[in-house]
Amino acid sequence: MKKSKNLLIVFLFLFFSACEATWTMEIELNDDNSGDYRIAILLDQEAQLYAVETGQTSIGGLNAILTAMPDGFGSTIYEDNDKLGILIRNNFQNIEEFENQLEILRENENTELLLLPLSNISISSDGNKRSISGSFAKILNGADEEIEGIENIYSGSLSIQLPGRVTEPKIENIVDNKIIFQHSGLLEQTFLMSSNTQELTQVYVVGLLFSLLLLGYIIARQRNRNK
Repeated sequence: MKKSKNLLIVFLFLFFSACEATWTMEIELNDDNSGDYRIAILLDQEAQLYAVETGQTSIGGLNAILTAMPDGFGSTIYEDNDKLGILIRNNFQNIEEFENQLEILRENENTELLLLPLSNISISSDGNKRSISGSFAKILNGADEEIEGIENIYSGSLSIQLPGRVTEPKIENIVDNKIIFQHSGLLEQTFLMSSNTQELTQVYVVGLLFSLLLLGYIIARQRNRNK
């Protein structure tokens, strides 16, 4: 109920001030299941001006999130071109720690707004396979959709980077093993990215064997020269 109340306040603010909010989350997972992530919420210039005119700071109600951040999370005021907001970051040593950190954010009515666009998200590791999957929430209800221009007050994206060869989704020309999933806020959407690290492991083993053989050859050749 508290989340719904906070959400209503956020979108009333954005709609009546003709403003836009941007939500982004970036996750990078390593081969050993450690990783790091960043969450940013940004307001455009119109939102910043409106916040100041109504007696707030230029980042408006986002100050409440910064104030409520638990220990262990990095947080700062963040600027990206003409947008201003907050940036939250953290790292984890394993999947369980990642899940615990998100649960800590959900325990507070202010910090849980950082995860508002996500219905759920999970990381799985099975042998050489790594996956991050979940679903985006429909954060604009049916009544909101009738409002002209409602799709312009929010935009979201989730960036995922996995180790190994990307197997899902099947997209060509993937750069840096990174996929970006867009979130409109108007639909319930799912996302899935998977990779396989087996091929990289084989490359490392072959490279190691080649290095050992080359080293053995150099040593044997040096010994023959010294005789």
